[in-house]
Amino acid sequence: METDRPSDKILIEIKDMRKIYNPGENEVHALDGVDLTICEREFVAIIGHSGSGKSTLMNMLGCLDVPTTGTYQLHGIDVSDMDDDELSDVRNREIGFIFQGFNLIQNLTAVENVTLPLIYRGVGKKEREELALRALEKVGLSHRLDHKPAQMSGGQQQRVAIARAIAQAPPIILADEPTGNLDSNSTGEILQILRELHSEGRTVILITHDNEIAEQADRVIKIRDGRIVSDTRRVTQAEGGGHGQDMIQEKGMEDEENE
Repeated sequence: METDRPSDKILIEIKDMRKIYNPGENEVHALDGVDLTICEREFVAIIGHSGSGKSTLMNMLGCLDVPTTGTYQLHGIDVSDMDDDELSDVRNREIGFIFQGFNLIQNLTAVENVTLPLIYRGVGKKEREELALRALEKVGLSHRLDHKPAQMSGGQQQRVAIARAIAQAPPIILADEPTGNLDSNSTGEILQILRELHSEGRTVILITHDNEIAEQADRVIKIRDGRIVSDTRRVTQAEGGGHGQDMIQEKGMEDEENE
């Protein structure tokens, strides 16, 4: 049964997370005391300008880096002090990544690009081919299986990247500026696919600098100078007592913008 209602079960819990680069005289506080909770089946956008800390936060959420201090619990397990091998296992099991630059291998076909990570994960040949075909069909590319990236549009390449991310049905989709290199039509197609993935029960976390893109999510978290400055959630008409789908502020420090 499909559902796009968030669960009450906590998926991600970050407490007082700080990330300091170049500790000492020229240190940079990329994250400065971030507290964040995300439940299963949420569709969350994290928005901020260049240098806001959103990319650093994405790296933490995606287990690509560890914080200087603070904790990060994923499914109740503290991942904040895991070593590289342990983090790799978590990424492979829990997270599907979608990047702005597609990150496809140019001399491989669409189906080969999707199956490649499955090889590294030890998935058997028949199963990985079935998973790849199913994922490419899901993003509407069953007619492009043998095409290489140069033979496809930007939107089609991003759909291959999404197929690669979802082939093993990870519970979390982490999309970093997934429409940054796309025209408006392709942007709409990619956002629709993300909404469909969310409706099937996945947690979708979208990193962006674009307010219009962020508004596609049910919850929008704004980050500036390494801190969360606002956290708003969309409520449905049923939840909001008949007031339609409005974004309501749950947590905000927007007055800091004038400091």
